[in-house]
Amino acid sequence: MVIFEVDRQSDLPPWLQLRNRLAYLITSGHFKPGEKLPTVRGLAADISINFNTVNKAYISLMEEGYIESKPGKGTIVRDISPEEVEKLKSVDTLIEDCVQACLAMGFDFDEVHKRINKKMHDMKQERMENDS
Repeated sequence: MVIFEVDRQSDLPPWLQLRNRLAYLITSGHFKPGEKLPTVRGLAADISINFNTVNKAYISLMEEGYIESKPGKGTIVRDISPEEVEKLKSVDTLIEDCVQACLAMGFDFDEVHKRINKKMHDMKQERMENDS
């Protein structure tokens, strides 16, 4: 069963397309909490894309709380509440809208990524200064 195919016409890079597809499969219940996902190498071979592309998608999903890596057990779908799923979907939609707006302004993905990272860094700094 093919769970993903790269859309060559999309403006989104393949790793982000894969990340979005896996997030959808997790939030829709296709992959259940506690279920083991394919290995990075195995999935890369199954869907004929680069190992690093799959790895980047998995790292993003781990950072966002969809999955976790358990030594000796592999990559496992986290048990997230329906409320958390809805929050994640809402956040994903907001982020995607922001990125699409930046792309429409003429920025490329690397520029958008740099701007978002810089803004996050600046906001963290401000919060730490305000908390002290």
